[in-house]
Amino acid sequence: MAQSQGHRPATPVSGASVLHGPAVRRWIALAEIVADQTRDLVDVLNVFPVPDADTGTNVLLTLRSASDALHRLGWAADAAQVARAAADGAVRGARGNSGLLVSQALAAFADVCADTPDPAGLRPVELVHAYETMADTTWAAVSRPVAGTLLSVARDAATAARAALEEATASSPATLSVIAAAAAFGSQESVVETAGLGHGPVDAGGAAFMLLLTCLSDTIDAVQDADPGAAPELRQGDEDADEHAPYTAVARQMLTDLAKGGVPHGVGPEPLGMSTGEFEVMYLLEATAVQAGQLRRDLERIGDSVGVVGTPDALGVGLYQVHVHTDTPRAALPHAGRARQICIHHLHPTALVTSTDEPPSPWGPLVSDPTGHVVSFERLAARRAERKAKSVRMHPSQAAAPRPAPAQAPHLAVRSRQSGVGVIACTRAPGLIEQLARTGAVVVLHPERDGIIRAAVDLGLGRVIVLPCDSECAAHAHEAARFLAARSSVSRVRGAVEPAPVPGESVQLLVCDTDDEARVLAAAVAVAGRAEDLTTMAGRAGRAAIELRTLALSGTDAEADAVVSALDAALRPEDELTTVILGRDAMPDVGALVAEAVTHYGERVLGDPDAIEVVIHAGGQARPDVLLALE
Repeated sequence: MAQSQGHRPATPVSGASVLHGPAVRRWIALAEIVADQTRDLVDVLNVFPVPDADTGTNVLLTLRSASDALHRLGWAADAAQVARAAADGAVRGARGNSGLLVSQALAAFADVCADTPDPAGLRPVELVHAYETMADTTWAAVSRPVAGTLLSVARDAATAARAALEEATASSPATLSVIAAAAAFGSQESVVETAGLGHGPVDAGGAAFMLLLTCLSDTIDAVQDADPGAAPELRQGDEDADEHAPYTAVARQMLTDLAKGGVPHGVGPEPLGMSTGEFEVMYLLEATAVQAGQLRRDLERIGDSVGVVGTPDALGVGLYQVHVHTDTPRAALPHAGRARQICIHHLHPTALVTSTDEPPSPWGPLVSDPTGHVVSFERLAARRAERKAKSVRMHPSQAAAPRPAPAQAPHLAVRSRQSGVGVIACTRAPGLIEQLARTGAVVVLHPERDGIIRAAVDLGLGRVIVLPCDSECAAHAHEAARFLAARSSVSRVRGAVEPAPVPGESVQLLVCDTDDEARVLAAAVAVAGRAEDLTTMAGRAGRAAIELRTLALSGTDAEADAVVSALDAALRPEDELTTVILGRDAMPDVGALVAEAVTHYGERVLGDPDAIEVVIHAGGQARPDVLLALE
């Protein structure tokens, strides 16, 4: 992380009656430190809604974005300004389902701060209202709320805070400390009650939210009676954070004990509400509140774990973080507003080669294939590997590692993570995102610098190769690489104690020489499931791209007859594969005519109509209208 200087000392908060801006700032600082120190613990707990062991990392990245936003805010800011800046930062940097809900909770907290009679700070009754609003909005943010999760923890904390306020007396008033402690204890009891619900030892999102609330309680206790300058400075990487956060230390120990004695992953029945979507789609959306509401309703029809989180301004326009698990990622893209940082992950890895029938061609039966089927790109890669193995004699030590069988599919992602090398596939073709994501790469649609940086950080790996889809994308990728390298250099300028590495602090990006969609697809398939070092994987991707000859055709050159003529002139007797990627404005009969032309060429020149295989993709890119790739 670029900022290694930590937070400045909190200025004193006068008395225990009001939660001022410096205390809110200190709360976010402490929450970030605790999220960093408990990241691995919370990741281990992560089973629901997808057992991908990333909840701790996602919450850390979300809180880090909130903390970064506060570094750009003046120190004289009041509670409403600090809370709003933190919430906006969290929304921009939210990761995963839990990160999205944490950002929603911080946005709700900011809304309460803004609506108070005195924006300088929160009184006890307003703090109770903040807890209740956080609970209500996080529950409302989820399309299909499930009990025993972060949502229940937020509600139980709010209930405990309200009870503490109502039970107060003149001799025992409800101070900020009493309210915050009640909410923290209520959240701890709620987390314990999530055990045995099929979410692992306890619910990971609920555990992360509990730590956020215990940090608030510890912050209030630390600053309520502080003399000027007495509140200790908080720095990222502090080993003695527990010394400043006793409630949080107890909560961490509780989670550690529960993790050791809890039910392991995969034991027992699948819990209610488990996500079944094949892909995770996340992006930032600039839109009106009406457009964001309509998008959420649309997403609820096509997937689960739906979240559209953000706060509109006075004109009704805002920046929203969008998240959904779905089998149809293209349908998750917005029809209104401006989307950016569009990242697609494959949640349930499957083998690239399957035993199912080939997919039906959208253009109907062809002369070369009366059944109306085309050859899938992945199966073609396997066929070519088999053909090469049969035609070339080699020593067994030179043979490539065998591809996993379909039954071994879940291990693909595991091996990729163990190799320490991630893959980012960039594309401007919405029709290719499913194919690319199934290779195990993180797909960035309509790539720009921040989207590539986001994908690199999301991977959580120290070494990543980027497959750019054009020269502009390559420039953005190099810019992202320089940004991450600079941030890594700054983060290493620390004190004597070097903290554990955190996501995104030390990421090496290597940009490959892919310059169109066909080369990106070929390179992504070539490195899928490989457990190799960075240089080897980049070389493998580069060789796969170099082997292709591509023709980009647009305008009159993309008319059916012109495409067939260009293809006929480009084909060579040694070619084995023709890939066709159709753009948004491609003529509807181009794919079928290209397939027939390849069949006629094979029959006329090679004596075999099936000598050259054809892959047709409806890419939907703006340019070129037709992309041909020959290999």
